Amino acid sequence: MKRLLLVCALVLLPSSMAGAAENPWAGTWKLDLARSHVVGDTMTYTQRPDGLIHFSDGSAYEFDFRVDGKDYKTYPNRTVAWTADGDRAWKIVTKQDGVAIFDGRREISADGKTMAITLSGKAPDGSPIKNDFTYARVGGGKGLIGKWRSTKADFSAPDVVVISFPAPGTIRLEAPIFKYVAEGKTDGTPITPAGPMTPGGFTIGIRVVSPTKLSYAYKMNGKPDSYSAVTLSADGKTMTEVSWPAGAPAEKTTWVYAKQ
Repeated sequence: MKRLLLVCALVLLPSSMAGAAENPWAGTWKLDLARSHVVGDTMTYTQRPDGLIHFSDGSAYEFDFRVDGKDYKTYPNRTVAWTADGDRAWKIVTKQDGVAIFDGRREISADGKTMAITLSGKAPDGSPIKNDFTYARVGGGKGLIGKWRSTKADFSAPDVVVISFPAPGTIRLEAPIFKYVAEGKTDGTPITPAGPMTPGGFTIGIRVVSPTKLSYAYKMNGKPDSYSAVTLSADGKTMTEVSWPAGAPAEKTTWVYAKQ
């Protein structure tokens, strides 16, 4: 879901660009996973002296939890509950405003070198979501504790964003299956996305580099979360995003979108 929110942030345009009929950014864009490079990010689990485990992925998304089945706050309106599922696996339930939205599972291989992650649920329109990831251990630790880098990713839900311009100087972004909407001015004013599965506390700030290049800063509760740069191809058929967490500028991923 976070990936989807970041994608939607990319397409805000300067108010000097005219209406949709002559705007090459307007339309429906779909992720071309085969042409993208979406792995290489890292996450770290650290054991604290008080028994809590600290999670961080280099962005503003970090939290503490115990493996006790209780709810622990992650985003302002979300919680996560971890439960042991054997010696090397855990079940995770993510809730938003007290309602479960995702079921997850993490399992570490017998040799302790890789971790398989599954995330499943339903989008607001009823579409099934099942995302699978593989991470490799790159930092010391036993069991869950340590640093992990993604090596494989598979997304079941189509990553699609629709861009339109309801008025001069105004952009509207929609992710249909998630019923996600972000609408506001194109002058860099922070925009707060809306939608039943949208985490609270986020705003999007945009800087126009050129008519075919944009950069943006994504924040949670005013704290930098991630950055991204997006480029529109000369023929207007491809949109390429390069993004990285605020605390890990070397961990860049590339997401290629094709105009439908």
